Amino acid sequence: MANIIYLSLNGDKQGLISAGCSTMASIGNLHQSGHEDEIFVYELNTSVMREDNVSFYPLQIRKPIDKSTPLIFQSLGDKEILTCELSLYRTAMAGGNELYFKIRLLGGIISGINAVYPNSLTHNDLQPSESVSFKFNTIEWEHVAARTSSYLFWQDAAM
Repeated sequence: MANIIYLSLNGDKQGLISAGCSTMASIGNLHQSGHEDEIFVYELNTSVMREDNVSFYPLQIRKPIDKSTPLIFQSLGDKEILTCELSLYRTAMAGGNELYFKIRLLGGIISGINAVYPNSLTHNDLQPSESVSFKFNTIEWEHVAARTSSYLFWQDAAM
């Protein structure tokens, strides 16, 4: 079963970029009660490999076009330093959602944005969305429910 994912995005210049992103004004019928100041994430992709050394690739999310979209483009242009916290929720045994996993990026920058605005005549089943890629100095993983965690440094982060 898929997870529900939210992103809290804080910049050193713009402050809380994700403020108001999951409200009705920002994403309409997709609004997320209780998570108004987080970005609703459709998809999260990470990749870490090892040959001689650990190799990171930018972390990528896919999200709806929302209130943060112009701010994210500004952040890319300004090389703004970001702190990202991704919160993953699963269905709890008693029902409802429970926070069970977190990923934190420290010293992040946006390395790429790919926005898709489908035409309603040819792609009536799709909504506008964007993929955002982040490079970072440090990544932290925390399994909240099982109480385990770790972190790694990206040695050649492009800052």
